[in-house]
Amino acid sequence: MFKKDKKTTNLFDKTINDKKRIQEEILEKELDNLNNVIKSEKYNIDTMISKTKLGTAYHDLINSKDKLSSDYLRKYNQTYHSIDIELRKLNKKLDNETRMINYRYNNKKGKVLSKVLTKIVG
Repeated sequence: MFKKDKKTTNLFDKTINDKKRIQEEILEKELDNLNNVIKSEKYNIDTMISKTKLGTAYHDLINSKDKLSSDYLRKYNQTYHSIDIELRKLNKKLDNETRMINYRYNNKKGKVLSKVLTKIVG
């Protein structure tokens, strides 16, 4: 029948390998393009929801949740601030009482010391 020619076989193998390589490159390039399109802003969940009839309801829900969070945070900060003010007032009272006690102690100590010295010396 036919004799196999080595050159022809190599040429066919080379052509088949080239076609496979080109197909793989094209496939890889198209997959990258598809991934970029999917990751684009056009296919973002928020964008897609906002285009539907339920988009406004969804965003109203999100806004009300944010409002609840901000109200909670505001009340938390107000309470924290009022507690902080009360603690500062209490610390100031404690400081004043401590100073007054130290003053009275030192004053009485001085009087007792002067009485003892006048009795010893005088």
